[in-house]
Amino acid sequence: MARRGKPRREQQDLPPYIQQALVLRAGGANWTQCAEAVGTSTTNLRQWREHPDADSYLQEAIRSNLEQAHTMFADAAPRLADRLISIGLDQKVKGYAAVSAISEAFKILQQGVVDREQRHQLNAIKETLDQLEGGTPNVIDV
Repeated sequence: MARRGKPRREQQDLPPYIQQALVLRAGGANWTQCAEAVGTSTTNLRQWREHPDADSYLQEAIRSNLEQAHTMFADAAPRLADRLISIGLDQKVKGYAAVSAISEAFKILQQGVVDREQRHQLNAIKETLDQLEGGTPNVIDV
């Protein structure tokens, strides 16, 4: 016999106001602020957090925020690099600030080298796996 009345919370889609609350949470608001912003109680929001889709929705919102932040940093990277270099080379800048700027510049360069090498190694591993899984056999099994 079919159940009458309103479907259980976990059988419903996440309502738009709950989705908005989860986006706010991903943006750094606490649960009380999220509940107030969307016009619900923290108790109701806490119950919706138990929904099977709530965690994945929250994680996706966090990933989206991180991607957006990364894009902003990437867009500003040339200007930041220019500023960092000018601080490191400016004779008027105090020694401790110049040392910090120079140190950061070298860290960035080193990380770029490491990242490039790791990408190269990953590509080599992928090519080898492709060959082992049915591509052209360049690997000889002895």
